[in-house]
Amino acid sequence: MAPQVVVVNLGSNDFSDLTPGEAWTPDSLAAAYRTAYDEFLRKLRTRNGAGTVLVGFDRNAEHVRQVVEALNDAGDSGVHYWYLDQSGLDFLGCDGHTSAHDDRVIADRLAPFLRSLPTGW
Repeated sequence: MAPQVVVVNLGSNDFSDLTPGEAWTPDSLAAAYRTAYDEFLRKLRTRNGAGTVLVGFDRNAEHVRQVVEALNDAGDSGVHYWYLDQSGLDFLGCDGHTSAHDDRVIADRLAPFLRSLPTGW
C-alpha cells in the first residue's frame, strides 16, 4: 500500500562546509542539489503513484521551492513546498543537523500544514 504523504527534508547542512580548493563551488553544488532533489522526488512519484502527496522542505528553502515549482509547472499538483521557519531551532545535532529539540519544534510546525493537505486527515 502506498503512503498518503511522503515528507522530504534532505540536504540541511550540505552547504555549510565548502572549503577553498574543493571541487564544488556554491553555484555548482546548488545546481547539483536541485537536480538530485528533482530526481529523488520523481522516483518517489513513480514508486508511490499520483495518489501520494509529496512535501519538500529544507533549510535550503529557495532550492527546494524551485524544484517543487518546476514539478507543479510540469503538471504534478501533488508536490508541495513547506517553508521551514528556523526561529527557535538550535541545530545542535552532529555537524549542524537538527537536535531532538529541533525535531519536536519542526513536527509541531509541520503538523498543521500536513492537516491542510487533501488527505482527509
